[in-house]
Amino acid sequence: MKLSSRDLETFDIVVDTILPAVPGDGPAWTTPGSELGLSAGLPSVFDSLPHDTDRRDLRLLLGLLDSPAGGLLLYGRPKRLRDLSPLERGMAFQVMLRSRVDLVRKGIRAMKTLVALLWVTTDDPAHPPDSWQAMSYPGPDGPPLLASTRLPTVLIEKDTTLDCDVVVIGSGAGGGIAAGLLSQSGLRVIVLERGGYHDETDYTHLESEAYASMYLDGGLGSTADGGILMLAGSTLGGGTVINYTTSFPTPPAVRAEWDRLAGFDDVFDGEGFVTALASVATRLGLNRDNGDPSGRDQILEKGLRNLGWHVDEMPRNVSRCTDGDCGYCTMGCRIGAKQSVLSTYLHDASQAATRIVVGSHVSSIEIDGGRAVGALARVGDHTLRVRAGAVVVAAGALNTPALLSRSGVDGPAVGRYLRLHPVTAVWGRFEEPVEPWTGRMQTRYSDEFADLDGRGYGFRFETAPVHPLFPAAFFGWEDGAAFKRDILGLGHLGVAGMLLRDRDHGTVGVARDGSPRWKYCISPYDRAHVREAVRRGAELLAAAGAVEVFSSAVKPVRWRPEGESIDVFAERSDVIGYGCHQTSYFSFHQMGSARMGSDPLSSVVDANNEVHGVPGLYVMDGSCFPTSSGVNPMISIAAIAHRGATLLAERMA
Repeated sequence: MKLSSRDLETFDIVVDTILPAVPGDGPAWTTPGSELGLSAGLPSVFDSLPHDTDRRDLRLLLGLLDSPAGGLLLYGRPKRLRDLSPLERGMAFQVMLRSRVDLVRKGIRAMKTLVALLWVTTDDPAHPPDSWQAMSYPGPDGPPLLASTRLPTVLIEKDTTLDCDVVVIGSGAGGGIAAGLLSQSGLRVIVLERGGYHDETDYTHLESEAYASMYLDGGLGSTADGGILMLAGSTLGGGTVINYTTSFPTPPAVRAEWDRLAGFDDVFDGEGFVTALASVATRLGLNRDNGDPSGRDQILEKGLRNLGWHVDEMPRNVSRCTDGDCGYCTMGCRIGAKQSVLSTYLHDASQAATRIVVGSHVSSIEIDGGRAVGALARVGDHTLRVRAGAVVVAAGALNTPALLSRSGVDGPAVGRYLRLHPVTAVWGRFEEPVEPWTGRMQTRYSDEFADLDGRGYGFRFETAPVHPLFPAAFFGWEDGAAFKRDILGLGHLGVAGMLLRDRDHGTVGVARDGSPRWKYCISPYDRAHVREAVRRGAELLAAAGAVEVFSSAVKPVRWRPEGESIDVFAERSDVIGYGCHQTSYFSFHQMGSARMGSDPLSSVVDANNEVHGVPGLYVMDGSCFPTSSGVNPMISIAAIAHRGATLLAERMA
């Protein structure tokens, strides 16, 4: 499936609509998008899209945009996009962004993301895009390290069968920790990781390269309707290699809620889980000694303190953080300060003779006589069969249910109860430079509004480093001039991120090609909490001194605190709405889709992490959560894996 020359011509029209020439200082402002050569990079991005359906849909959309009938269908005018005036194209773009048809909304937002990717990223930092200079973005913070201590991996160069005691599928906060503990107990362990192996010698700190090489689906995955973009790790060490290092233990109230809903007496509130929390905190090096706030965090803290709202310092799994080297660790930590699973538990596993296979796409779990006996995978062009006494699935909440379903494990709760901690943000423009890409990852937070309903559901304020691609993909679009002003003004933007603890849930299904299909729509109940979050985020940034505040709505809502009431901003935001195609959302945390519980009708795994009705098959990742955690989930996942692996090692001794 390839793009035609006509497709590329139509894409240039789209680029000119999103990025027109506007008055400004320098070529990033005054050059129309089609003259930047972005369409030359589209074929390679097109080829890297996660699924054939994504490529098919993009070609279909380009074809419709280039036909009168398509114009009538997409934006209500029987004209090709190229035959409209620039003003009419902008209006057509707005109509498509708010279309009631999933394919149209998803397609046009995906198109905007692709334009953003091509506009603000490069594979050659020696020739940075003009947008970097306009926003004062420095690009990568130097070359990767020249040497590191790499773990040995197993090369699969022909069809191969391997034997072990336990095969672990996935190597993140769940699988990596399980592998470390199981191997140190004397068991023969094999780890199968879908992603590649990247460490300090590989981290280029180029956004496009980092997302393509270390993120699930190249960072381009989304819910089925395109309403929520999904970010998850896909590299040896999983999300712990590219996350924000925020390390909250599972809150006591959440642990009690999990036991109650799961029908357990003392699994999450019991001694085993408490011991696991303490153990992973020690091995991952949790501390508050590396928490000097960045400019972003100073803004967050200033606004919170001026309003008298809660603020505190985050615990993080880092050591020896330095301001000059920080801000890039969503693309890998070059200085080795991040105590990821790769640098801790997987090293432990390797020293205990664990065999690691990267680039292994597990198609199914092998079940014989009702019992799990191994896994079947593709590694490059070769088949890998692993025969094992037990199988631990830790492929993450987005992939674990699909793997179970492909393997014939299809209980009523498999793939249900998916939670996402949907994240949106409010942005503040400041007179002084903020340089939001710099400084330590996340050091301040607020749970002032973490319990809006008296049952533990609400939102938390957090902030994080912001490099160009994230806002270029995330910001809404109202017209080309405003969009360029927002992106090229990135150096003066502060951000209040709102992490929603979602009460309600979505599902994980399986597409015809076997890939996972994620369905999720923010419920009216949870949208009410987002509404409160957007208003409070605007208040926070105004209290910190922002001269302008704007939302992440599909059409940004703008507010100047000096001359307008916060009620004006809130009313305008209400008009746009807070649904998945009204406000922009990311998910950094995916949970609950193969949850723990005592009842096989409403859960997938039991108190020992063993799948109901399938002996020898275990799940140890974020999909085990009975509900969303309400806090960054790494430590909760780690504790579940630690407890589960400890019990499994005792059982297999």
